[in-house]
Amino acid sequence: MKKSIARHPISWKKLHLKKGKKIIVIDGNKVRKKYDIDAIIKLSDLDFKEIKKNTKKLTHFNIQYTGHKRGKKYLIVKIARGGHFDDRLRVPARPAILNSTNFILAKCIYVRNNVRYENLKKNSFYSSLKNIKNVASLKSAIIRRYKKSLAHLTKYEKLSLGVAITKLIIIKRFSKI
Repeated sequence: MKKSIARHPISWKKLHLKKGKKIIVIDGNKVRKKYDIDAIIKLSDLDFKEIKKNTKKLTHFNIQYTGHKRGKKYLIVKIARGGHFDDRLRVPARPAILNSTNFILAKCIYVRNNVRYENLKKNSFYSSLKNIKNVASLKSAIIRRYKKSLAHLTKYEKLSLGVAITKLIIIKRFSKI
């Protein structure tokens, strides 16, 4: 397993939302306090579509590690336009632009960081997105998800980082924050 990489600076100062053709900036701390959430889980359009309306449990995979904590609540949001985290660039991080019309509130019930792919069991994929049901499809999803945001890493480097597993219970869905 490789050394930890800086993926995203955690900042609640601003959230960038796409509303129609405009990008609006809202106070992230107000959102955090209003919904009593610890953080936001950002998913690509492809992954977000895999969360069906009747889904009650969700297993989510991140590259290498996650800051999620058992017992905390999270807001799951669809990414409208991806950002990046590359400290070699003139602008080292650009925040993702988030969709402003579809939100899912969830509570974390399990977290495990720095898991090697070969240590994943069949039950690791229980309640995962429909497009992630085994190690091969998870590897493809990790490469796809982090293709732009971690463009400075090769596919091999991304896969060598392992994964983090977060299991969530969906509390409610809403269309406006």
